Amino acid sequence: MDTKAQSTKRWLVPALLVAVILLLVAIVIVLLRRGPALTDISDENVPKLGYSADAKVMLDQDSLQAAVSAAMENAQAGNIALLYKNNAYSDDGINFECYIANSAYNAYDMYLTIFADGEMTDQIFLSLLVPPGSGFDNITLEHALDPGDHTVYVGLTQVAVDEETGEQVIQGQVFHTMDFHVAQ
Repeated sequence: MDTKAQSTKRWLVPALLVAVILLLVAIVIVLLRRGPALTDISDENVPKLGYSADAKVMLDQDSLQAAVSAAMENAQAGNIALLYKNNAYSDDGINFECYIANSAYNAYDMYLTIFADGEMTDQIFLSLLVPPGSGFDNITLEHALDPGDHTVYVGLTQVAVDEETGEQVIQGQVFHTMDFHVAQ
């Protein structure tokens, strides 16, 4: 009987070792097939856009009620109101005096993306969220533009909060051009 017990013990240890190795291999395969961690979209892992601290209120108190009414009409019609001055100016190619705002006639927060090229591959500015009636009178680019005149491509992306999930979703988006001027 001793011989039989020893024989079972000799096969039990390697069998358990093989089972553990197979289990580890299966776990690694499952984890690799799941893809990157970004596929996990549970509430705590969904990125949320914050609000831009540089955005300033561009609305006076007298205009508030009219703006709210117009914003609701624009939202129902699917419109995005644009509020900007076409020209922005800089002495160093990085810091620009400008006027870009989320119109008070919009119902949703928005963020700005500015590209230096028409293919929209050279991003030079990305804001955080800007509430309706707020905007920028100066911005700092991610990298300098050369001296001279530049046509840039400005994306305004409206963001709403889904009432059921609480997630931020793109409500609408529009692109337009502006002229950025860098002193010679």
